[in-house]
Amino acid sequence: MAQDENALQWYAFRMRGHVPNESQRVAREAGFDTYYAMQRELRDASYDVTTEQAIGARAVLPSIIFVRCTYEFARPMRNHRVMWPLCMPGTSEFAAISEREMEIFRAAVESGCRNLEVIDTNLATGQRVRVLDGIFKDHEGYIVKIRGDKRFVVSIPGVVALATIYIPPHLLTRV
Repeated sequence: MAQDENALQWYAFRMRGHVPNESQRVAREAGFDTYYAMQRELRDASYDVTTEQAIGARAVLPSIIFVRCTYEFARPMRNHRVMWPLCMPGTSEFAAISEREMEIFRAAVESGCRNLEVIDTNLATGQRVRVLDGIFKDHEGYIVKIRGDKRFVVSIPGVVALATIYIPPHLLTRV
């Protein structure tokens, strides 16, 4: 597929050593935005700790960083020592991510859902749905059965799928 080399697009990059600061520095020095998926979590609920100590952050995808860059920037990164672009499975085509898919993915990560889980992307197939109410209101994804439970799945094709919480059927509509 021919790509406009100067158009800004989100790409997923694998990082060496799970060090997002170094990868972020490389991208930001070139003038591009980055997103490293971090989820807030409660670490200590005791009364004698401050809010800053009680709430921490954990990486959802420790080895992946998203960069909004040009294809021209991503192409030579194949041989970079810090990070390299992910390709679509079975191809050498970079996994370009649409702005809408990134918005939905970011909303899922930052929603505060405690049951967020990275799953095998092969599970995220079937009819797309839109959530009508709740913390995922207006977000699109799939409903997939995982270990006996139906879960709402947000997917970036070729990169990652995140399983969130159970959403009752009356809060879903087909897209």
